[in-house]
Amino acid sequence: MAKLQITQSVGIGGVNKPNDIKAVQAALNKLLGLIPPTNKLVEDGKLGSKPENSKTVAAIKAFQKKVVGMVRPDGKIDANGKSHRKINDKLSALASAAVVPISGIMKAKLVKAIEQQEGRVPHMYLCTEGKVTVGVGHMMKDVKAAQKVPFVLSDSGKAASAQDIEDEFKAIKVRPFGKSEPHFKFKPFTKLIVSESLMDEQIDKHIKAFEKELKIVYGATEFSAYPNEVKLALFDMIFNLGMTTLKTGFPKFNNHIKNQDFKKAALECNRPQVSVTRNDYVRGLLRNAK
Repeated sequence: MAKLQITQSVGIGGVNKPNDIKAVQAALNKLLGLIPPTNKLVEDGKLGSKPENSKTVAAIKAFQKKVVGMVRPDGKIDANGKSHRKINDKLSALASAAVVPISGIMKAKLVKAIEQQEGRVPHMYLCTEGKVTVGVGHMMKDVKAAQKVPFVLSDSGKAASAQDIEDEFKAIKVRPFGKSEPHFKFKPFTKLIVSESLMDEQIDKHIKAFEKELKIVYGATEFSAYPNEVKLALFDMIFNLGMTTLKTGFPKFNNHIKNQDFKKAALECNRPQVSVTRNDYVRGLLRNAK
């Protein structure tokens, strides 16, 4: 929804046509991030026998107070009135944000968080799932995938051959690994590295790809409206799990995220394959989301 369209007034003293009410409920659900702690509204086109006691009117008042700046919210949205126009302003801004990639301060926070959780390792190593990885969590599923990465010989800086990469991939693949196995333990068994600039390129590509996937899972405008803490948590989840597992393996978690009940989502985000510290990091982000 990029625009709220109503034919007549909705709320206390309004005409309250069911389709208009439903449209207002849908619009406010898109803008929940602006009116905490309002919960998601049921989009049923109803206000009940006493509109002044309805959750929809309470959400209208919250929007009027927090966003429109009304000292005494009247709980009514008039067609093309001040509240109606402000809703459309915010919906338009949200729709624009949904197609604009993360940048600036938020991206810097994300890069720092990902590097802190994934590490920044120039040589091959095994992640907690036993997959050969390099850089900032860049997994390589097989030899062919590894050979697409421009490795160089660490002692000379010369480009590694396809055979060099294959030999090293196979040597690392058979090493023991665990949840807390430090990256540096794999270094003695390597002679190939990637450049700092390549690691920067990798993480930038990952962020763009995962942002696109998160908008598929949760909706572009919805994801864009989430608090930054939630975005950081979701990036960590999808970076570690991949889109398919995040989408299908955590149904309760995703339900809570979509309902913007982030504290309940924090109870359903545990990933057995990662460290306690990393799970606590995501839980903390969700619990503190505002």
